[in-house]
Amino acid sequence: MAQIEQQTKEKKKPNVLVIIIVAMSIIIVIGSVALVFIATDIKISDLMARFQKHEEYVMPMDSYVVNLNTEGTRNTYLKANVSLLYIDEEHTKLLTAKTDQIRDVIIKDLMEYSPDELLAQGGLTGAKLKLRNSVNAALGMDVVQEVYFTEFLVQ
Repeated sequence: MAQIEQQTKEKKKPNVLVIIIVAMSIIIVIGSVALVFIATDIKISDLMARFQKHEEYVMPMDSYVVNLNTEGTRNTYLKANVSLLYIDEEHTKLLTAKTDQIRDVIIKDLMEYSPDELLAQGGLTGAKLKLRNSVNAALGMDVVQEVYFTEFLVQ
């Protein structure tokens, strides 16, 4: 009877070695995370800002028909519809007020491209980036986050 009680007491005791290993693992993980934060100057508020949901707004622009740069060999046209994505609702008034300036910048930028440049691999992506940078430069601040082509025809 005494032997059975002693066996049940031994079974109820958790293994001390397992507890030490688990505790050390937790300490190592926490220390590693803290070391990464200290070494890279990352703040928790910066991480939280990345995961916060931002409202996105899209301003569709009118249709554009422009001559492409073919160096006088032939007439090639581009018909495109462009939309601008921005995340601050307060910028709606600014974009609406400067629509004519934005259209002018987009037309000038699109006319610089040749058909081969636009239709090449990565050409459209480069055009979007250039348009975004040009529009933001015309506005004097980083308002536009992304440029979308909703229609794109080269003829």
